[in-house]
Amino acid sequence: MKTLEFRLLNWILSASGGVKHNLSLSGMKEPNLNQMGINTNFEDFVNEPDVHEKLLTETIARMHGVDPENVVITAGGSEAIFIAYSVFGNGGKAVVPLPNYEPIFAVPKSLGMKVSNSLRNGMVEEGSIVGMTNPNNPTGKYVDDESIQRLVRNVKKRNGYIFVNETYRDFKFEPPTRYSVEETNNLIVCSSLTKFYGLGRLRIGWLIAERSNAMRLRRAKQLISGHSSEYSMWIARQVLKNRETFVIRTKKLYKENIDLVRGFLEATHGILAILPDAAPFCLVRYKNQQDSESLSRELLKEKGVLVSPGDYFGAPRSFRLCFTADKDDLASGLAELSDFLNQKYRE
Repeated sequence: MKTLEFRLLNWILSASGGVKHNLSLSGMKEPNLNQMGINTNFEDFVNEPDVHEKLLTETIARMHGVDPENVVITAGGSEAIFIAYSVFGNGGKAVVPLPNYEPIFAVPKSLGMKVSNSLRNGMVEEGSIVGMTNPNNPTGKYVDDESIQRLVRNVKKRNGYIFVNETYRDFKFEPPTRYSVEETNNLIVCSSLTKFYGLGRLRIGWLIAERSNAMRLRRAKQLISGHSSEYSMWIARQVLKNRETFVIRTKKLYKENIDLVRGFLEATHGILAILPDAAPFCLVRYKNQQDSESLSRELLKEKGVLVSPGDYFGAPRSFRLCFTADKDDLASGLAELSDFLNQKYRE
């Protein structure tokens, strides 16, 4: 196994210290759980019956209209991605359209799979696994359910699987998706509490699949990390039961901030970007041939603004701009970013 570097994560971790404006974080700011009605008292947790995985699994199953047997709890979305490719990538071939979230194409490459970036007319080689983020990370573009199901059917004809990371789907501010995984038994979906809920440190994610496929995923999960944190699962169940509180919190910030991004795009020279369908970020493309990592380093050095290089997503000459920061901080960061780009690309 040749393990590739997770460049995006290392970039954010290495560059985050002391930055003035962090516009690279794609998840909501961590909430004060107690203020949102979530009990975090450890003694209360200890005194409850030890069935937290069962209860969380049932909660997720009800949300998505599936049976508990279709749900596998994971240590965040990262473990879910690794498990899905490990279990269903035994055909040795993956298709990952670009741009995309780096682990979606780096994990199968690390596992020794042949990775193609072409998905023409939804057709793939025999036994391939197709990896997607929906909404897409980094563009925020959303593929509707009908198109996904059409792709699922096409890939099934080639004895392949579809793996869809839906971590940002909650940003559509609609009721949770209800899946028909028993009918489309080659579809595997994952999500987590990391982005929309701002609870990455809980390390709680989940996979949804047809029963026999879910069993295979569950066995792999047990071999890789055994069992997820009981305390995290206890809190996660409360969060999902109080989902609407988090929807209200996130929707307010999202609507305020996307207006600021719209103003930034209108006031800045030499760039092209489309606002997302459902995500707290967009992909900003710029005019010249400078590689995205050197431009991002230059921006960080001159303005103290941190963005994510597009090359890490398979999108040269671009950067991912996230707008999960508090409104005032985002406004200041966008002003600095606009000034930097206007000086660089003014016609």
